[in-house]
Amino acid sequence: MSFREIDEEVRRPVRTPQRAERWLRAIFIEDWGTKLLALLISLVLWYGVTGQRKPTTIRVPRVPLNFRLPSNMEISNEPRSDVEITLTGSKRALDTLNVRDLVANVDVSDFNPGDHSVLLTLERVTMGLPDGVQYGDIQPNSVQLRLEPRVEREVEVEVRRSGSVAEGYELRGITVTPDKINVRGPASHLDALQKALTEVVSLDGRRESFTLPQAAIEISDKKVDLIEASVSVTVEIGEQRIEKTLGGVSVSASDGAQLRPETASIIVYGERSAVNQLRAENMKLILEVAEDGSFKPRLEIPTELQGRIELRSTNPALFTRRSFF
Repeated sequence: MSFREIDEEVRRPVRTPQRAERWLRAIFIEDWGTKLLALLISLVLWYGVTGQRKPTTIRVPRVPLNFRLPSNMEISNEPRSDVEITLTGSKRALDTLNVRDLVANVDVSDFNPGDHSVLLTLERVTMGLPDGVQYGDIQPNSVQLRLEPRVEREVEVEVRRSGSVAEGYELRGITVTPDKINVRGPASHLDALQKALTEVVSLDGRRESFTLPQAAIEISDKKVDLIEASVSVTVEIGEQRIEKTLGGVSVSASDGAQLRPETASIIVYGERSAVNQLRAENMKLILEVAEDGSFKPRLEIPTELQGRIELRSTNPALFTRRSFF
């Protein structure tokens, strides 16, 4: 060995046990808190990524059912309205899903009228699910349906009312326009519907006639649809009417002939205030003479009472022409 080789060998660093110990300490002991934190963060990220991809299953209760029906048909029974559905997918996909927006669409458009037990299969039910989410088990897995033709029909309108008019007044009549409306629904439900009722019209304390231009129609059967939803209701109210008998009313013929008897007793009907103003001396019973010689009585009363008084009967009912022979 030359002197040069001996010199290089002397200069070459020698790894002692102390130097190795310092190297291991730098790796495993120094700044251990920072290194431990980095390790925990790595583990969390790894778990989060793998956990989001792992398939997850959830059960969603009370998912509404929506039936796609054949043309011109209706459901006439009351089938269940919701089901419980199992959904499977990644946690990330399921987290983006708003279960309140879920609807199970059941296609029964190929069914005929009648009673059916519909199986809720994958072929029959569709749902608007995001990518990565599928539905599986549905409970209950069947629903009972009764399908009937959808028909239209005219139904008479009846006004519901409550209360009483003011004292001394009376209800004279109620007019509905139109008096019939068109409705639509399953045939059996329309067969059972006799009348269409309006909202309640209150008469409490009323003294005058009034009109409700848009009185709502209310049908309790939810299977029946209204084509016309409202009608006009006119309520006629007037002063209470009474009957009164008046005697000694003079009688004359329209052609001037003298009659027997010359006076009569009459029964009149009208508003109380108008009837109470009548006196025998301010009225006259006129007998209109027909071509065949018969008489038709007409009551002649003061102008301000006309239209408020009705002649009901006369006594006697028959009159004769007075003869001078």
